[in-house]
Amino acid sequence: MKLKCLIVDDEAPAHKVLQAHIAKTDILEIVGDVYNGKEALDFLSKTKVDLIFLDIEMPKLTGLELLQCLPYHVSVILTTAYSNFGFEAYQNDVVDYLLKPISFPRFLKAINKVTNLRLPTKKEEPKFPDIELKHEGVLKTINTKSIIYIEAVGNYIKINLINEKPLLVTQTMKYISSLLPQDYFTRIHKSFIVKREAIAEIKKTEITLINKVTLPVGRKYSVLLE
Repeated sequence: MKLKCLIVDDEAPAHKVLQAHIAKTDILEIVGDVYNGKEALDFLSKTKVDLIFLDIEMPKLTGLELLQCLPYHVSVILTTAYSNFGFEAYQNDVVDYLLKPISFPRFLKAINKVTNLRLPTKKEEPKFPDIELKHEGVLKTINTKSIIYIEAVGNYIKINLINEKPLLVTQTMKYISSLLPQDYFTRIHKSFIVKREAIAEIKKTEITLINKVTLPVGRKYSVLLE
């Protein structure tokens, strides 16, 4: 989807420069050209835009005055022949400050700032994701943060939790291992997987967990605890 742009400048040549730059991009679309702040306010009261290219020195209403009365939040790039309004631009949280004459590379740099601001924030993947396992015929959701250790018991696995009773599940250690976040869980024995955060003490052939449980460490797994 293209960003809808409004050009606000009292000089026709400035409009032509911006129109030419915008025409070279794939993400911008001009929806309005006005020549003073009053016309801009009238336009914005009827039309929603994503980006305003705004001159500062204009009759009737300056660009900085217009910034104080915008009817809704919109990205603004100041376009001016004067370099002494940087502080005011910063105070008004504009995206960028372009000095005339505006080169196309400098114009693109400003547009990149706009698009980066509009990108959705990537959600951080949870360190301890939820997993789903069947327990007594019912699908149960378990947050891996609540797991202290897992034990192989015959054809079952026993999931020992922090504040709940252990769960006995018909599953293999290989399968449960594939579901766990590898950075936070470690296989210490053919029959045991532990959460690293739950380890209180490590010895050569055994570990003690924060719940005082002691578990054996298999010889070929001991290197994983180093």
